[in-house]
Amino acid sequence: MRCLVLTGISRNVIEELMRRNIRTVELRSAHNVATALKAEPGDCVFLTPARINDLGKGVSGLIAEVRGKEVMSHSLFYQTPYYMEESEITVVRLILTPKSLGRVVQVRKGAFLETIEGDVVEMSYFEAR
Repeated sequence: MRCLVLTGISRNVIEELMRRNIRTVELRSAHNVATALKAEPGDCVFLTPARINDLGKGVSGLIAEVRGKEVMSHSLFYQTPYYMEESEITVVRLILTPKSLGRVVQVRKGAFLETIEGDVVEMSYFEAR
């Protein structure tokens, strides 16, 4: 199945999603925000602790279905007596329902800050690599 791929997700967050203790993931990294902006309710996402540069065939993670999405922008201000600095950050919150564990078969990466997609297969605990 084709899924949007979210990388660098903490193992603790993935485990909490599997236990259904949390349902919402807040994404702040630029490449994950770019991918999550394309997600719509009903879409499949693949969450993995692997970093974007390590993403490839055989990487395992959690397959989840998107139930909802919220996009927010935060403004941060920093001021000293000599200057003032403002920065903005876009945050995407995805409400997820875990489906199963999966493994990447093929990854499709675009240019910088484009959507990362992958072909993912569901895996059972009894499958050999």
